[in-house]
Amino acid sequence: MTNLILCGGAGTRLWPISRKAYPKQFYPLFSGKSLFQETVRRNAALCDHLFLAVGTAHLERVAEQLKPYLGKPVQALAEPLGRNTAPAIALACLTMPPNELVLVTPSDHIVTQEIAYQRAIREAIELAQGGAIVTFGLKPTHPETGFGYIEPQGSRVLGFFEKPDYATAQDYVSRGFLWNSGMLLFQAGVFLEELESHAPELLAAARVVAKSCPVQDQPWARLWSPTSDQMRSLTAISVDYAVMEKTEKSAVVACDLGWSDLGSFDALYEESDKDAGGNAFSGSEPPVFLDSNDNLVVAERTVALIGVHDLLVIDTSDALLIVHKGESQKVKNLVEKLTVRPDKSRLL
Repeated sequence: MTNLILCGGAGTRLWPISRKAYPKQFYPLFSGKSLFQETVRRNAALCDHLFLAVGTAHLERVAEQLKPYLGKPVQALAEPLGRNTAPAIALACLTMPPNELVLVTPSDHIVTQEIAYQRAIREAIELAQGGAIVTFGLKPTHPETGFGYIEPQGSRVLGFFEKPDYATAQDYVSRGFLWNSGMLLFQAGVFLEELESHAPELLAAARVVAKSCPVQDQPWARLWSPTSDQMRSLTAISVDYAVMEKTEKSAVVACDLGWSDLGSFDALYEESDKDAGGNAFSGSEPPVFLDSNDNLVVAERTVALIGVHDLLVIDTSDALLIVHKGESQKVKNLVEKLTVRPDKSRLL
């Protein structure tokens, strides 16, 4: 089985620690290890091979962070520009035998219940060996507007649903819908067959790119390096739109994995260890809290808080973000404001 790790992401929701050049999956948020490294470690015992889909700007960082985990065959798709998940998965599958099992995982998620995770993988393997394209549906802990949903019937998928408003999310949770984790497991050949049925133009273009793009053997990986023009020839589309919402071969494994996509600083606070006052921090210098409760500080220098509550304080060498808990989903809107200001481009 191959673990295909998708390492893309613009790094907007955890700005300013997450940037285009240094997105959150490579930042050591917990225990000195990055989310990317934790993803590699978590799947190393389950998979024989590793395939990375990674932006060319992040290749050196990936090579460095992989050093403690090398020992198994590694291939990488070096993307000069992102074209969403379906093209990356298609190109990876075209390098594999048709019967190769492929475990597709994002690089920036947390899984704390690893025994449950391994159990879910084993269940998904059985379904995939029978020809299914398996998605992992997470049992919701609350109505969430930031995730897509799956309607299950046993292991069958009755439908995929886009990110809802809050009232609709409440309805989905009450009806037993599952969060769409973005993780998949299938045989490479089965996925390509379904791609040919539902997005034939994409598959045809991917075949051309796979046959013609340069391949280099680096010390850490066999590197597939399509040009920018070759990547532009591929339709930019998600795997859900291209295949999962159309195929009749979808299946779902419902699971509770202690999962988070760390999509906001509120989520980071929830996943962090806290002191007796409910304060949490990430960084090398512990903050000083005086009459302050339920705050998060991310910083590499000493930060002191006096008489404040429910704040998220993110301090970097060139930017400081202070936001009330419950408001951190708006960070991406802040980044959009910075994007249109040329004088602030260095911060992105």
